[in-house]
Amino acid sequence: MDATQTAVGSGGKSHGPAWKLLINGATMFGAVLAIVHGVIVSYFFNAAWGVIFAATAIALLLALVVNAVRRTAGDARAERRFNLLQLVLVSLWMSSAIAIWMTGTRSAWVVAITVPASWAIHIIFSGRGELKVLLRVLAVCTAPMMVFIIYAAWVEFPAWVAIACSISAFSMVASIGESALYSSRNFVELRKALAESSSIKERLQFAMQSTGDGYFEVDLEAMTYKANAGLANSLGYTPAKRDVMAMRDMVHPNDAQSVFQSFAEVKSGQKDGWKQELQVRTAVGGWRWVQLRAQVIAANDIHGRTLIGSVVDLTAWKTIEAELRAAKESAETSSSSKSQFLANMSHEIRTPLNGVLGMAQALEAEDLTSAQKEKVSVILDSGKSLMALLNDVLDLTKIEAGKLEISAVPGDFLHTMKRTRQLFQSTAEDKGLELFVRYDSNFPQRLSYDPTRVRQCVSNLLSNAIKFTTQGSVEVAISAKPLGDGKFTVAVDVSDTGIGMNADTMAKLFNVFTQADGATTRKFGGSGLGLAISRQLARMMGGDLTVTSEEGRGSVFRLTFRAQEAAPAAATAPASKAIEPARRTLRGLRVLLTDDNAINRQVIRLFLAPQGCEITEATNGKEALDRLAQGDFDILLLDVHMPVMDGKETIRRIRASDRWLDLPVIALTADAMSGDREKYLALGMTDYVAKPVDQRELVAKMHQVLGLETLIAPARSA
Repeated sequence: MDATQTAVGSGGKSHGPAWKLLINGATMFGAVLAIVHGVIVSYFFNAAWGVIFAATAIALLLALVVNAVRRTAGDARAERRFNLLQLVLVSLWMSSAIAIWMTGTRSAWVVAITVPASWAIHIIFSGRGELKVLLRVLAVCTAPMMVFIIYAAWVEFPAWVAIACSISAFSMVASIGESALYSSRNFVELRKALAESSSIKERLQFAMQSTGDGYFEVDLEAMTYKANAGLANSLGYTPAKRDVMAMRDMVHPNDAQSVFQSFAEVKSGQKDGWKQELQVRTAVGGWRWVQLRAQVIAANDIHGRTLIGSVVDLTAWKTIEAELRAAKESAETSSSSKSQFLANMSHEIRTPLNGVLGMAQALEAEDLTSAQKEKVSVILDSGKSLMALLNDVLDLTKIEAGKLEISAVPGDFLHTMKRTRQLFQSTAEDKGLELFVRYDSNFPQRLSYDPTRVRQCVSNLLSNAIKFTTQGSVEVAISAKPLGDGKFTVAVDVSDTGIGMNADTMAKLFNVFTQADGATTRKFGGSGLGLAISRQLARMMGGDLTVTSEEGRGSVFRLTFRAQEAAPAAATAPASKAIEPARRTLRGLRVLLTDDNAINRQVIRLFLAPQGCEITEATNGKEALDRLAQGDFDILLLDVHMPVMDGKETIRRIRASDRWLDLPVIALTADAMSGDREKYLALGMTDYVAKPVDQRELVAKMHQVLGLETLIAPARSA
């Protein structure tokens, strides 16, 4: 009888006709039991009754199996038919047991009691049906069995024993009922647990497959591993359990040592897992980058210690990474090439420009007619405009390369603004414009800021304001907002009554090489770099550069930057009323001028001739060293880029000699990129003057390095 319910409770979804599931051991064993019991019925009655019982029982059994399969597949009608067929089949067996009991022999009693007892046990442990149906079927089995026991007890034993047997029968039936309830509850709980476990397993598989390209398991006891289908297929292998040693052929030689060292540490219990990137071999022989995450799962009652590893394919990322690296290197090479190109172009442009502006400055100092002076003035103005453009391009390159630094020093900001105003006063007056500066009465007297960069920004704003204003005024308003701890946000508002701008123009105003439109460029000139550079400088100083404007009514540019309050300037001794004469001038100064370019030498000679200097020339560093060895000089003006021996090697040799260790050396060079001045000072130069050389700046530098009083004011810094 057990085999009957085993067959119908085999579970699983039907994957074909139900009759195919009839051919199994459980069903065949149930049929054998029905036939054997038919033989027993034949013994007690006759062969016809035995055949009828066996045929009926087998038919019910087969029908029960078919409906059990359909019920498992979700057929609701099969569920009802199954319950009815089970009840009919059990009733048939109970009827045969009752009939055998009623023959009256003691052997028949044993057989009769065995039939309901075996069915009761079977129904208890089958436990698949609904509880109500289960109890009804169980009642059909236990009722005859209880009657059989009570009847036999009262016929065969004394009353006191019969009473005990009766109580035992009732208790047995109650115990069977409780066992059925317990079995049913356990089955329900087990079914829920299995369903939850299956759901969790599916979620975990989905999560692992979603986060990576697959996973594998390593049995740390048996030393075997198996990859899931997703991982195996992605690498071109057949999913199968393999020996761990076979993994060595799959790991790239560069990664093998680290992988298997970590594996050995995991196996020995030194660590619970690890993570790394490595290359693995595909079935076709190529290599693929993956990220491995491995974790040990502790042993349990079923499995030993297991290593679970998830694998994510990084090949595409590695390809992108390599492309980005190559692009970065290419960009850096391009940037370096651009910087080198700009440095070379700057050098090449400054060298002839030095001759143009130098000769123009020399001409300006001569006795010229008004027409000639005007022509020289045009040359100087044009040359300075070209220099301003060149400096703007270099500044932009420095900013883009991150090499431009802000150097804050203590100073009187209002004094800086007044001097800046004076530089533009004559230009404004020539156009009939009023130019004035106003500031708050409580403005800090001294601030720590970068005067060169602030002056550069304000000069750009004033130059533009005057350029684009034909009548009216240009005003500079200065204010400071305290931020605490001695810090301020300084604002410089430059307003004008000029042509103004519309919204579209303002939107592109701070882009490099951009002006209002083509007509503006043609009418007013300019490269469109000044405002772009000024905004970037302002942001580097912790502020910004913004604009508000109305077309036809003027513009207001606001420059802001951060500054720190500085200590008051140290008190100085009161100046003497009488101006003492200079302790010494440049007259009679012995100057060694070294430059491979004859025009540059001629320009410097023209600059220094009015100062009364005695000039000796050299065309390269070797000649300069020879001249120094032959006579004494007060100062050396040294070009950097020269044939035979350049200025760098020359200054190294000069500073290596005790004789010339303190000789003042001023570098005259067309190198004007960021860091050039610091680089040459570090080599041993006393000071640095960039080409094109300004006469006033050169003379001032010579006074400075020689410790003389400056009789000519230095040129304004850019």
